[in-house]
Amino acid sequence: MSAIQTTVVIAMTVDGKISSVDPQAGGSPDAADQAHVEYEVSLADLILVGAGTIRAGDVIFSIRNPELLAAREARGQSRQPIVCVVSGSLDLSLDAPFLSEDIERWIFTTRAGLERRSDTTSLQKLAELIDLGDTDLDWNRAYSLMAERGIHKVVALGGGYLTASLVKAGRIDDWWLTIWPVIYGGKDAPTPVEGEGFISTAAPHLELLETRQVGSELFLHYQTIK
Repeated sequence: MSAIQTTVVIAMTVDGKISSVDPQAGGSPDAADQAHVEYEVSLADLILVGAGTIRAGDVIFSIRNPELLAAREARGQSRQPIVCVVSGSLDLSLDAPFLSEDIERWIFTTRAGLERRSDTTSLQKLAELIDLGDTDLDWNRAYSLMAERGIHKVVALGGGYLTASLVKAGRIDDWWLTIWPVIYGGKDAPTPVEGEGFISTAAPHLELLETRQVGSELFLHYQTIK
């Protein structure tokens, strides 16, 4: 396993939903949560985000806070972290706002995804396409590649299937969970960790490191117990 530190930064409702049953309807983040996410992202060399999050709306990943940008420069990091979308199927629109931001872009995908698209040449002009397996992404290969390219800190922003795959691969070191003071409900509303789930005896366990409260929002910092 590489020495790359991976932090999940994700927000959920009190009942454990990361969006309502209609992801296009938007979420509940306010200024405090947005500032928190921007700070955590500013520490990263690379951001991981699932394709579903990209498809759900106009997600912007650029750091704008001048103090955070100055801190990155002082640490010797690039002005903006690399943004890497994870999409095994490569089901991404060329019009996605992510593809027009002034950032370095990677896309982790599969050979099946590359073969599925007829316009990979157009997509390759906008992002580096990285094949990580025939039909499933190989996270060992992904982390080896990131290590070779000098990545030390990864921040994963979800959604639930990306987080689940990182949990299954044993790659998450710590978690920042924002708890929104709202109830979404709904059996089909997505949660922070989707996928097949874990039986109780195999479920990853966490240790609480830090808590913060801003108004009625809670910010909880956990580390994964290895």
